[in-house]
Amino acid sequence: MEKVDFSIVIQETISRCSQNRIGDKPAVFVTLAPVLTRVPWQNGTAEEFVRRFLYETLLTSDADATVEVSLRRRSLLNDLNAFVGIKPSYWIQLRVAGRGIRVGENLVDDLFSEVGLRAEEWLGIAGSGTRLGIFGTIDGPKIKMVFCIESVRHRQQCDLLLPIADDDPAPNLLAHCATT
Repeated sequence: MEKVDFSIVIQETISRCSQNRIGDKPAVFVTLAPVLTRVPWQNGTAEEFVRRFLYETLLTSDADATVEVSLRRRSLLNDLNAFVGIKPSYWIQLRVAGRGIRVGENLVDDLFSEVGLRAEEWLGIAGSGTRLGIFGTIDGPKIKMVFCIESVRHRQQCDLLLPIADDDPAPNLLAHCATT
């Protein structure tokens, strides 16, 4: 099991995109939870997907619109746990949002495919601007990731949810304390 430092991944990707993008660049605001210094993950899929997704999003976003990137821990998502069929210790949520980003299901499918995951299903509600995709490994160890695209009033919000199975009892203790 690897330990991924998503704050470094995000910082390096923003820097690389800033160097490679020609012309005006969007302002990028980043919010990181301090407890997420090193997150356990089975292999390099999450790190590589975050790099590719953030790079493509920043490269194709409108230069006049701010892009917000946040990374935080989500302790309990019981409905999602049951729906996806997993029981992680906690979830990591990477959110990329803004008026100028352009992300669609095809781009997300392609990026997941490049790291060896495929869409198990995309879900949506008629008349809603929200789509939820569940992705799993094509072969190899069972890995799941969840991706949500929400479009409301010309603003798009994309959430990558990573289930973390950690032997550290602290996340469960924090979740238990928060519910009591």
